[in-house]
Amino acid sequence: MKLKSIVSALLALVMGLFTGCANQESDPANPAASQKTRVTLTALNVGKADCLVIQSAGTVVMIDTGTEESVGDIERFLEKNDISRIDVLMLTHFDRDHVGGADKLIKRYDIGKVYATYYIAKESDDIDEYLKALKKKQLEPIPVDQEMTFTLDGVKWQLFPPLKDSYKKEESNNSSMAARMCYGETSVLFTGDAQKARIDELLDIDGLQSDVIKMPHHGGYEKNLDDLLEAVQPTYAILTDSDDQPTASKTQALLEDYQVQSYSTRDGDIVIMTDGEHISVSQS
Repeated sequence: MKLKSIVSALLALVMGLFTGCANQESDPANPAASQKTRVTLTALNVGKADCLVIQSAGTVVMIDTGTEESVGDIERFLEKNDISRIDVLMLTHFDRDHVGGADKLIKRYDIGKVYATYYIAKESDDIDEYLKALKKKQLEPIPVDQEMTFTLDGVKWQLFPPLKDSYKKEESNNSSMAARMCYGETSVLFTGDAQKARIDELLDIDGLQSDVIKMPHHGGYEKNLDDLLEAVQPTYAILTDSDDQPTASKTQALLEDYQVQSYSTRDGDIVIMTDGEHISVSQS
């Protein structure tokens, strides 16, 4: 690992005492808040697309909904895990590989709250169908236009909106909402499809250190990815890529340089479990 990353890792450890997950309050009356209660994150193998499901003792959070074609795979996962309600649905941005399955899932499942980036950078049939499904279910999405924090079932969530009114390049991807999940002393950073301009914005966030990072834009390479890994100091990385569009070789080399253990959804569903203190990763 580079010398500067070793220095940053030591700094991150010190900063974690003040900004990390360890200072999260626990509720002894709520067994779900116990650090020994497991939280499971599954990154589904839905091609070059995102669908991540976080299960705690009594709630389910879904981040993005894959494509329209991948809804069957998502539904099979939900059925296998006896999931009939999605307490929180988050949509990082409105490209088809993130919002394509939203309308069908909203129609077929009980949905609690919907958080989405406030920035709709395009028009598409997928977005239209998503909005129609919301209206039919009488759901009002919560547009994330400022940083938001909430705790659900003992898990703390931070939501980070895009900061500009327009982006010169890759407008839709750079409109991605980012999220950070914090449980006990463990944390996961979700970056949507952030590209260079949006990554620059993320780098201005204090306390970005996380044990796991869902890599931006399906493993695509950006010149400031080095800086992002320097800031996050992850142990594990999730890559939502496919055989047809695998992770960029430069991105893979960078992860290896930082000694990050990376897992690609093209090799199967990635399952990350945490009890708030320890993390385990498996793949099927």
